[in-house]
Parts: sequence; structure tokens; C-alpha cells
Amino acid sequence: MGRNSRMRFYKAIFSIFDLFLVNIGFLLAFWLKFGFDVPDYNWKPYVNLLPWISLAALILFYMFDLYSNWRRKNIYNLVYSIVLSIGLLSIFTMALTFWYRGFAFPRSVILLSTVLQILLFVVIRSLIWWGAKQRYGRRKVLIIDENVKSGISFAQKFLQHTAGWFIIHDFLAVQQWKEMISVISEVDVVLLSPALNKEDKAEILSHCAKYGKEVLVVPELFELFILDAEPQQIDDMLVLSIQPPGLSPAQLFIKRLFDTIVSGIMLALLSPIMLVLYILIPLTSKGPAIFKQERLGRDGREYLIYKFRSMVHNAENNTGPVLAVDRDPRITSLGRFIRATRLDEIPQLFNVLKGDMSLVGPRPERAFFIKQFQELFPDYAYRMSVKPGITGLAQVMAKYSTTVEDKLRFDLMYVRNYSLALDIKILLQTIRVVLRGEQAAGVKPYDSTYQKELLKLFGHPGVETEDERLASKG
Repeated sequence: MGRNSRMRFYKAIFSIFDLFLVNIGFLLAFWLKFGFDVPDYNWKPYVNLLPWISLAALILFYMFDLYSNWRRKNIYNLVYSIVLSIGLLSIFTMALTFWYRGFAFPRSVILLSTVLQILLFVVIRSLIWWGAKQRYGRRKVLIIDENVKSGISFAQKFLQHTAGWFIIHDFLAVQQWKEMISVISEVDVVLLSPALNKEDKAEILSHCAKYGKEVLVVPELFELFILDAEPQQIDDMLVLSIQPPGLSPAQLFIKRLFDTIVSGIMLALLSPIMLVLYILIPLTSKGPAIFKQERLGRDGREYLIYKFRSMVHNAENNTGPVLAVDRDPRITSLGRFIRATRLDEIPQLFNVLKGDMSLVGPRPERAFFIKQFQELFPDYAYRMSVKPGITGLAQVMAKYSTTVEDKLRFDLMYVRNYSLALDIKILLQTIRVVLRGEQAAGVKPYDSTYQKELLKLFGHPGVETEDERLASKG
């Protein structure tokens, strides 16, 4: 059985087991409420709604990525995803009881089952995660890159990853790997930098296969286009068909319809919060409540983006265009809160209604920065083949401080794999990101926590900054 077939099999088993746990939660809640003598009047609505509850559970669990491979991922993200998906399932169940007039389905049973389901899922999924960590954790990593300076930045990512999954064993400059090929036999995982040429990559992959080692490849940007390529045959020649980036007319219509309906509903629901912020912001710092700034949208079209002001008025008068940094002194006390909770983004719903933006897509940027990014990364323009979004794949998978190149990988992945289901999944996972708040932090200076590990491995005093890394690419 191939890897993909095994994954589909495991997901099917997981989904069946999850439905079992969901309904065990309901049965335990009925038992705690009524004992073994559940009135038929209360039991029947549950039985009638069971197929719809089960279907909703599977959809929500899929949308919150509970069926993706959680190996090497953060346990806290797993817990947040479980709590949010089951919380939404509880709300959906209550809505169903109104829709189908199942008022005899006790609200106390629904609430009690929610608590029990969360406990069951958190305990069991955490045990599975812990078991996977014991079996697949503490993998020795060999980093192969063009030089020590760029290799350190990859080492830092492993050190900042969830503890216990990786141990950095060694580093090899690409010029050295043939002389020190024996190192591959000592490690479990080999990371290949995108700086390596295809000949070196092919040779290293061959040796890793020989020794049975896992290879992690940081893809070059153009390689992301191959991920959804369609295999075709021209006479007796195998080719991969790669379509230009962008959405089809049908996809554009569905996305626009979805954006209009959802943004309208969200504006109605969030209007009280908007009114409060519209009053509070000018009271707590000098300047207007709404901040307007020129951004580039789809195909490089200029438009004005709307945000609640989180910085002091005219924050860039003396500095010019600069990215926000961690603990940026220009951010107001109220601004710190609304940035962490993403409330400053709410006015962009008007941009969505106007058609300048979408709910989901690559984040919009200013022409000043885009010009620099395009000089360093020619493929940067492809992210503007779709409308920019309030949230996006890079926002739920990466951090504010993630490098431009790494964010671009996520953005191009989104452009190449767009679907309405993916948009809904990203929107739901944005809730988890907002609640955790960590990913909204500004660009941080180098954290010295890992200085000793880096010094021991590389004999180098620190990592290069993002500015240095971009300059070296330029």
C-alpha cells in the first residue's frame, strides 16, 4: 500500500472513530442527565438529528485540519482546533434543534456533551500525538546549505520548532558533502536548502534513499507550481501540464459571491464592536479612528485599504515606510490590543464589499515594498494574480515575523490550490490564530535563547538578520 493510500486509510479510520467519540459524548451526557431511563420524548430528537450532527462533525474536523498529519506540529494548536471545532459543533446542534423543531433535545445535554467531547478528544488525540513523538521524535538533522551563514537561519527554525521533535546533528556546506558523505548514515533527516543546484539535490537524494533517510526539501518558488501539475502524455513522452496562475471565471464568480455574502453578514454582526472602536480610538490617541493607506491589489491595481488606526497619527512621517517590529513604540496601548486580536482589520470588510479585496488571499502590500521584493524574488508578482485577502494561508501557517520568501511560498501554494473549501478552512483556522495571538507579533530581533546551541554547532556568533539575508540575495 502506497503512502497516499495509507494516509487515506488512516483518515477513514480516524473519521469513524471520531464519530464514535462524538456520539459517546452525547450518550454519556444523556446518562448523566437521566440515568438509564431516558424519556423517549427527549431521545427521539437526538436520533433524528444524528446523521446531520455526524456530517457536521466530519466537516468541522476537516476544516480545522484534524485529519492532517499532526506529527511534528504544536500540541497547543491541536487543543485549540479541537475546542473550536467541537464548540462550533455544539452551536450547530443547537441551531438544528430550532430548525427541526427538536426542542425536546435538552440544552443541558448538548452543553454537557460538549464538555465531555472536548475531554475525550483532547485526551485521546494528545495521547496519539505523544505516542508519535516518542516514536518519531528526537530525529537527528543534517543541514546541507551553500554556506554557514545561511545554514544558521535554517538551524534556528529547527531550534524554535516544538521541542522534542528534532536535534541538530551537523551542518555541511554543499561543497563538502561528497567528502563527508558518511555523516548521512549518522542522521535521521537531511534538510536541503533551495540554494543547492538540481544536480547536487539529485545526488544527495539518491544517497539518502540508499541509507533510508528522510529528506526535507525547502522548495524553490518555481517548484511550487509543479505541485498541482497534471500528468499528460505526448506520444510516448510523459509531460507535466502547468497552467498559468490565477482563477477560472467560475472560481472567480463563486469566490466573489462567497465574499459578498459573508462580509455583509460579518459587518452586521461586528457593527457594535466597530462603533465602540470608532469612538475609543480618537479618545485614546490623537488622530482619526480609520487609517487609510495605498496598497496594490490584483494585477497591481492601486486601492485604499481601510483599517482601525493602531499606531500614533502619521507614524511614518519621520521614518518613511517601515515594517512594524515587536514592541514597536509607534503602536498605541489600544492599538496593541486591537492588533493582537485582529480587530484593526474589520474595516477591510468594506474593501471586500467594494471588490478591492477578498476575505481570503495573500495579504496586500505597499508598492514601496513590492518593488523591493520583486527585485529579490521575481516570482513575487504571481501572488497578485488573485485579490489580496484579509487573511490567508500565510497568516494561519506562518507568523508576522516570517521571512518574505517563506510567506511567498505559502501564498503561491494558495494561488495554485485555491478552492472554496480551502477558503472556508482558512477562515475557520483564523479564529484559532486570533485566539492564540502569538502569530500577530511584529518582527523580532534575534533571540539569544539558542545562542549556545548555534555556537556549538556552527562556531558562529549568531544568525543573519532578515535585512542581511535579503541583501545577500540581492
